[in-house]
Amino acid sequence: MNGDVRVKLPAAQGYARMAEIAAEHAATHQGFPPDEVADLSQAIKEAVLLLLDPELPDGSMAFDYQSKAGIVTVEAQIEQRGRKPIPHDRIDRFESTAGSLVDSWKLDPDEHRLWLQKSANSNST
Repeated sequence: MNGDVRVKLPAAQGYARMAEIAAEHAATHQGFPPDEVADLSQAIKEAVLLLLDPELPDGSMAFDYQSKAGIVTVEAQIEQRGRKPIPHDRIDRFESTAGSLVDSWKLDPDEHRLWLQKSANSNST
């Protein structure tokens, strides 16, 4: 099963679980084993912590999921008025907590945009 899904949510930590569920669904349909599904879900949770500025209450989070050929690719972006580039300590935290949960990731700290990719047959954990 292949497909693209977009999830747009208010920019608040309380909505992160909805983005995680979409990632779990995409991974399950690509044949990921349960531990890899959990890894991708955890990576999405960490992505929200990375991208979201908790001091800026207004805005939106958008997650674009592309799934095909046993691979899930996620592009996440958070739009908040008055945001500043992501601080290095949050980037370091993401790298140490979630970097090994996915096959690859790329961050644009100025635009609060993150790309993640994970394949069903990866052994990243």
